Amino acid sequence: MHLTDEAGHLYLLSKDLVALNKKLRKMTFKAEKHFYNLSRAKTLKEKHHYQSKHMRATIELTHLMNKHHQLLEKLRHHHSSFDLALKREHRI
Repeated sequence: MHLTDEAGHLYLLSKDLVALNKKLRKMTFKAEKHFYNLSRAKTLKEKHHYQSKHMRATIELTHLMNKHHQLLEKLRHHHSSFDLALKREHRI
């Protein structure tokens, strides 16, 4: 690919990575909050409620982490392609 194509891919993937990191921070905060509420719950009904919320949040976190890993793999690939295109174009 050309240098501009690879630069475009890197730009778009970095924007996606920033958005995904924002989602990860939100979900991490939610999971920690539910775990804290679970530890403070007094009745079994409350404990079950917060435990199920915590479980859903952790499952969502694992899905987001898988997406994060895939996105980083794409970024690594396009970064190496960008580097090769830059060397090819400028004969460095």
